[in-house]
Amino acid sequence: MPLFSRFSLRKLILALLALATGLYLAKTLGYLSTDRLGFWVDSLDHGEQPQKQAALPASPRSSQLTPTSFKRQQAVREATKHAWAAYKQFAWGMDEFLPITKSSNQRWGGWAITLVDSLDTLKLAGLETEYNEAKEFVSTMQFNRTRPGYETQLFEMTIRALGGLLGAYELDNDPMLLKQAKQVGDSLAYAFNTNTGLPATHVDVNGKSPMSSSEICIAEAGTLQLEFKKLSQLTGDGKYAKLVEKVSDIMDKAERKLKGLYPKFINIRTGEYNQDSGYSVGSYADSFYEYLLKQYILHDGKEPKFKERYVESVEAINSKLVKKTDSGFSYLGSSHSDDSFSHTMEHLACFYPGLLALGSHVLDRPQDMVVAKELARTCYHSYAMTPTGLGPDTISFNATETRPSYYNNAWWYKESQFDAYGVGSSNPQYVLRPETVETLFILYRITGDTKYQDWGWNIFLAIEKYTRREVGYAAYVNVYRTNVALNHQNSMESFFLAETLKYLYLLFSPTDLVPLDEYVFNTEAHPLRIIKSK
Repeated sequence: MPLFSRFSLRKLILALLALATGLYLAKTLGYLSTDRLGFWVDSLDHGEQPQKQAALPASPRSSQLTPTSFKRQQAVREATKHAWAAYKQFAWGMDEFLPITKSSNQRWGGWAITLVDSLDTLKLAGLETEYNEAKEFVSTMQFNRTRPGYETQLFEMTIRALGGLLGAYELDNDPMLLKQAKQVGDSLAYAFNTNTGLPATHVDVNGKSPMSSSEICIAEAGTLQLEFKKLSQLTGDGKYAKLVEKVSDIMDKAERKLKGLYPKFINIRTGEYNQDSGYSVGSYADSFYEYLLKQYILHDGKEPKFKERYVESVEAINSKLVKKTDSGFSYLGSSHSDDSFSHTMEHLACFYPGLLALGSHVLDRPQDMVVAKELARTCYHSYAMTPTGLGPDTISFNATETRPSYYNNAWWYKESQFDAYGVGSSNPQYVLRPETVETLFILYRITGDTKYQDWGWNIFLAIEKYTRREVGYAAYVNVYRTNVALNHQNSMESFFLAETLKYLYLLFSPTDLVPLDEYVFNTEAHPLRIIKSK
């Protein structure tokens, strides 16, 4: 070897050693946070060539991954494999994997819900071996029965089981998946056998009858439409769409006090709203508002009534429920029957900025994009403000707010820790929820601003550092505490694979992988093809 080459190689080695030492010292002394270190290391080019992933299905557009995006995408893919391997080893065919006891449960009646919910994630991530094994198991399942005595939850099984099978079918086109989806739809359809047509919250699948129910929340009643309408379109049988269209009409025609806002509960027997149940875009209401826009998108703009209802709701929510702190953070509160206002935003409501951004794009409402970006900043800040980088289940904006008395005895209760901007939390758990990364995915797809990718990467790094276990991932007790050993819960919900990891994977993938002008995602992140005019 020539002297010059040996000298150059020696200099290169010394430079790399110096760089590594500098990174170590910077990290050790606190000059670099975990997030910034991950971002820096990720931005280095180690000679790997980004690969163009083919869209599923083929799209006329093309996009090129940067080296950074490719590495991030592959890191999420590896996390998906890690979570799936845990389920396969310790919970195969069961509903959920339990990460602390390395066991499983049948919480959802024995429909292997993590497996079904994860199908399209495995497909999109290119995990073909895992996908085919899961699909083979699905082909043996019987969705016309559950474990004895189980009351099947209509809403959850619509978005997870029916949505999961339909989403996989839309990517795969395997008739078996559609056949199984139809069996799920037939089993759940018994819930609609009520006097009004409003569905019962639970159904006895074995007995083929609805369970007795008095009220149903609007999220449960109003988040069935995409899945049942898509099932009608794919099977050619209109009965499924008729069931949920009737529900939509009842909910629209029932008397309401405020235009555009819907009380959180409606009486199944009378079809009248519980006017004392309050207004929210969080629990009990969230995905109802989501499906107003998404029904319009699913039918390619051919049902303008859903556009009108969505626009009314957006204007009412922005007027009545969106507030801003003195420090400039916008947030979504909720109002109660006594006209009191809660200055607490649920993590569940962090889907809403993404919905606003999607609506802004589809309906040409630029004013909504302004609000979407402000709310998304708040949702991300709820992660960035904590020592772990994980976001709490609630975000509080008023230290003097009166909390319900049951908070005081709740196992997760703690005094809010407000930061310099007046943002804190009284419920510090992180249960692997997807809503914030869902919003970041949509905002990135629509705006092209890589800031949202960076925010998503920081969240992913926190998930990896604090929730990853030797086997699988675990929900986290208190995002303000960095002692991992004392903060894991025995829970890995199916939506972690179905939504959180899927949205993160798509955030770093080519934009023509499940493009937003060809697909609409149900509230469990299952992609459904937009029904285009022939």
